Amino acid sequence: MHRIRRVLYYCLTVILLLITSDAYASARKKVHQGNTHFRKKKYEKALEKYRDAQIDSPESKPVYYNMGNSLYRMGKHEDALKEYESSTYSSDPVLQSKAYFNMGNSLYRMGKLPESIVYYKKVLEINPDDEDAKYNIEFVQKKIKEMMDKQKDQQQNQQQQQQQQKQQKQDEDKENKEEKKDKEKSEEEKEAKQEEEKRKEGEMSEEDAQRILNALEDDEKKAQEERQKAIKRSGIHVEQDW
Repeated sequence: MHRIRRVLYYCLTVILLLITSDAYASARKKVHQGNTHFRKKKYEKALEKYRDAQIDSPESKPVYYNMGNSLYRMGKHEDALKEYESSTYSSDPVLQSKAYFNMGNSLYRMGKLPESIVYYKKVLEINPDDEDAKYNIEFVQKKIKEMMDKQKDQQQNQQQQQQQQKQQKQDEDKENKEEKKDKEKSEEEKEAKQEEEKRKEGEMSEEDAQRILNALEDDEKKAQEERQKAIKRSGIHVEQDW
């Protein structure tokens, strides 16, 4: 946002407009020293001189403005914002316009884009033809739109990821359920097979049953023969059945 650099052009000039009398000679000297340091990019030293000048001339709104510029260049945008705001109470519309513009710059640097537009518009209320303010408004509005579009895309991607994760979980649950079902079925089949084997082990085959029956018949036959032999040996006559 190259128009933000306009703060350099505004600095160090307006202060001389209101400090002209001999009563402010000391303040003018300190402001001049501050301006020299500012041009050399020695912003901390410049700030010290501007603050000293403020003590000599506490009602001088341009001193607040220059203090704001030093703080801005030091990256202390929130502190700069306060000094710029103090300088907006000047009766000079030019100084007001510059202060509002740099308030917009400070807010932009702080990431408060919608708020920065408010102050650029204040510049246009004072000077409707200010091209830099118009440019910055369009630039910031474009930035806001880009951020909103990016945020929207991120939200859509996040929702899509969540949906994919949900679907993946459902698929995994279904697969686990099927695996569990198959496992239970396999266990049931295994148990059934074991029961069948036990049952078969407890049952007698037809051949075994016939073999046992034949053995019993042979045993019975032998037993009868032994009884007959025993009777004959005893000499006992047994009536035969009709």
